[in-house]
Amino acid sequence: MKKLLICLCLLLFLVSCSNEEGTNSNKELFITKEFVEENAKVGLSYDEVRDIFGKEVLADVVDHTETWLYDSAKHNKLEYNPSLEVVADEITTGKLDYQLYINFIDKKAIMYSYFYKGENGKIQQYVVTPDAEPFSLPASE
Repeated sequence: MKKLLICLCLLLFLVSCSNEEGTNSNKELFITKEFVEENAKVGLSYDEVRDIFGKEVLADVVDHTETWLYDSAKHNKLEYNPSLEVVADEITTGKLDYQLYINFIDKKAIMYSYFYKGENGKIQQYVVTPDAEPFSLPASE
């Protein structure tokens, strides 16, 4: 009886540990530029993107392209109206650390645009596309 009880406890422990997903799909992830540099790959599927970046904040079709948005609003305890068409001014004010837009064509990631506040206080953009090496550029003047 004692062995059975120990086995049941061990089994319950193993089952509870196995329920933790090895992905970020249910975790709130703080996405840094370095994380994007290491993980943004053209051609990833929806599931692969969610495994890496977690659940998107917002998703819709913009200009005939499936677009997903990730941001730091939950980490900053910020309530704002996220948009897939306009980068948030809250990045400039420091209320929002980043916004990451991922565009998909044929259910594959085709472009990543990571917006953040640069050292000059202006919004910067880090871009990953299939046509060029990843690059950074100013997003605001």
